[in-house]
Amino acid sequence: MYVWFRLSISTQCRLRGFNMSKYKMMTRWLTAGLVCISLFKGVVFADESTLNAWPPSAQRFLKDIRDEPQDVINAVQAELLQEQRTTYRAAYYAILSRAYSALVLPHKGLDRADKGLALVTESLHPWLYHNLAVAKAEALDNSGKPGEGKMLALSARNWAEEHNAKELLSYAMSVDGYLSLTLSATDDALATFQQGYTLSQSNDTLLQPGDFASMIALVYEYRHEPELALPYFQEAYDYYQANDIKLELANTIFGLGKANLDLGNRDTGLAQLKRSAELALEIGDLQGAAYSYQVMAQQLIDEGKLSSAEAFLTDALTIFEDADNRFMQINVLLSLNAIASQQSQFAYSLTLLDEAQALAEGEAFLPSKIAINERKAQLFATMDEFEKAYQLMLINTALKNRLNQEQNSQRLLELKTRFEVEQQEAQNALLREQNLRQQALLLNEQKLQRYIFAVVVLLLIICLLLAFLYIGGKRHQERLERLANEDELTGLMTRRKVLAQFEHHLQLAQRHDTPLTLALLDLDYFKKINDEHGHQTGDAVLKAFGELARNTFRRTDMLGRIGGEEFLFFFPHTDLSEAQTLLKRFSVACRDIPFTIDKPELNVSVSAGVTMLSDNQSAKVLMAQADEALYQAKSEGRDRLVCAP
Repeated sequence: MYVWFRLSISTQCRLRGFNMSKYKMMTRWLTAGLVCISLFKGVVFADESTLNAWPPSAQRFLKDIRDEPQDVINAVQAELLQEQRTTYRAAYYAILSRAYSALVLPHKGLDRADKGLALVTESLHPWLYHNLAVAKAEALDNSGKPGEGKMLALSARNWAEEHNAKELLSYAMSVDGYLSLTLSATDDALATFQQGYTLSQSNDTLLQPGDFASMIALVYEYRHEPELALPYFQEAYDYYQANDIKLELANTIFGLGKANLDLGNRDTGLAQLKRSAELALEIGDLQGAAYSYQVMAQQLIDEGKLSSAEAFLTDALTIFEDADNRFMQINVLLSLNAIASQQSQFAYSLTLLDEAQALAEGEAFLPSKIAINERKAQLFATMDEFEKAYQLMLINTALKNRLNQEQNSQRLLELKTRFEVEQQEAQNALLREQNLRQQALLLNEQKLQRYIFAVVVLLLIICLLLAFLYIGGKRHQERLERLANEDELTGLMTRRKVLAQFEHHLQLAQRHDTPLTLALLDLDYFKKINDEHGHQTGDAVLKAFGELARNTFRRTDMLGRIGGEEFLFFFPHTDLSEAQTLLKRFSVACRDIPFTIDKPELNVSVSAGVTMLSDNQSAKVLMAQADEALYQAKSEGRDRLVCAP
């Protein structure tokens, strides 16, 4: 503020033609006056404006947040009723925000952080301001707004590093790492937590190496690398157990349980999840128990114990609804949907998906929307409503493109934020240096050159990143085209692709007077297989059918799936007799599909209708002939091949 005021006076003196010697004298008096004011302010208001440490009672509260967060909330609220000092009230709001975040109540945490920030300013209370900013960033992360929180955490980290505020730096690193994890930037999250781990080893901060070990384990869990997560969870467990930090101990036991389940250690994993839920209930962390219920229920679903799983999920859903935790409500509803689908309760399953979709409002829920649409598409396909399923998949393709764009934009925003912070620091440094002696000008120029070099390097990195994004987008487009042309389950051509190919080859055959044979095939009693043995078995039959077709027929033969169990094969440059030979051999081979998928109790057979191009018949006519022949094959008892007259 003083530097700005002095520079403003200097500018005005030059513009108005004042004598610069008078200006220098005036600035000396101004400097002396401001020093006196600062000293007076330091004496009178030291308790208020220069607060750079927590109030004495707050130290105890900060340690208890991770053990008894609800008790901390009750105690701090009582303190607030009696406290009149502005900065102390702001400090208590920061503690309240952190306690509510520990209980995963982000809206309350955000509210308390904003109340604290309203009482302080960055210029007068930088230490307390940045502590409140990090608390707000933590609440924003839990409420699904990691992008907003990222800028606050980065600014606090830079200030803490510059002013050697180790405790604040440790806290900011933990929150910044969680934000990166939420934004799927796992490399950044891992690097940040590892820096925090190193910092806590050499400094007496509230967050210890055991805390950062737990955070590192979360990154590996997020990456689905349980073998790497397990030793870090164990290190965190030993620390929390030795220090009797119950809330974090419950969370760590939960992480151990998930890691053991992922590694196939079922009994150990379930026992740990049960212990985590019991400990969470013991300290009043209902959501912690609900997380354990959700994972245990998923394991029970995998084991086919649907009624037990449903009971756990119902309890978890009630807890997450009370806490307004929409992310976990959606996850639980999707698990309940899986149970309903397995029980063929399609109407109820669709209702659950509609409830989940109603909760997935906002950009933060874009991945959830994609997952819900995929479930809906699968459900519609199961109900033979293929048009609805296809439309949902089209919507999902657009949503996935949007998600990729947002993730890329978020990454660029983070780089831009870092760049702006560095630029601001450079400008502040330049303003300070302008008040030094003339001998410092050379040093300023050197610094400026270094900053320019840093900007050039950063721009090069951005260019490389854009090139990487372009290549990635191109590959993604190719992947989408492959998905559009290739049936995901069977590996054969999609309906659109095979019909387009048929039209093309039909025109070629008519133009060059070459033979062309068309066949429509249908898996016999496929609905019965789905009803009696489940859709997973049906999918396995379709997958084996597609693989067998690709291995049996020639590379020049065109094979496509046009419906649930309906297929269109056509054979360019092939007459009716040769096509019949190929199809009969394939039909016989299809009877071995049950043994291929280890389901010998099944009966798999194929009915086929075959026709050959003559004269200038249209695709529609040929399809009708093949379809009539297929109908005749079914009428005569199935498992046979009929040629159209």
